[in-house]
Amino acid sequence: MNPVHLTGAALAALLSENFILVNTLGVGTRMEAFRSPREARRAGISVLLVMVITVFLTWLMDVLVLQRYGLGHFRTLSFTVIALSTVWLLRKFLSACLPELSRRLDGSLASMSTNCAALSAAYLASSRGYELGQAVTYAFFGGLGVLIVLMSFAGLREAVDFDQCPRLFRGSPIALFTLGLMALALVGFYGLHLS
Repeated sequence: MNPVHLTGAALAALLSENFILVNTLGVGTRMEAFRSPREARRAGISVLLVMVITVFLTWLMDVLVLQRYGLGHFRTLSFTVIALSTVWLLRKFLSACLPELSRRLDGSLASMSTNCAALSAAYLASSRGYELGQAVTYAFFGGLGVLIVLMSFAGLREAVDFDQCPRLFRGSPIALFTLGLMALALVGFYGLHLS
């Protein structure tokens, strides 16, 4: 496995193809995650866990079953079932083995069933023909990028008083404007490739 390819997949997922700010694929996250740093951390960890497990399982399904037997037309159905099953099994596992962690992460994990970041990471890894190491690295750093964005925005929202802006911009408009400025900061990394 080439370290340059792993680094390229990691940088793409973290910076130039951030799932929230650039690709807008992780916006199904609960609104509480954008308000409190604690909720942002919980939601980000949930996204990270589900993305890594889903990409791992969908890569195995794609390579070992779908491509081998010429069943590529079932990719959407199988990836969706795997993503939803991952969320369900992760919630059951945490409630049985780690009830305190389950209590803290349950709301964030429940919202992952409607978040398209994990499913899109699986599709992108499959469509780009990533090897298993690249796919898992892409998912991990994609989830890490979501965690960083959520915690940065929640910390910024807590530190800056958005109520001091003009009345017309209060609430959702200033939040969207701030997210837009954060996205513009990452657009400079778009097209970054390692040779």
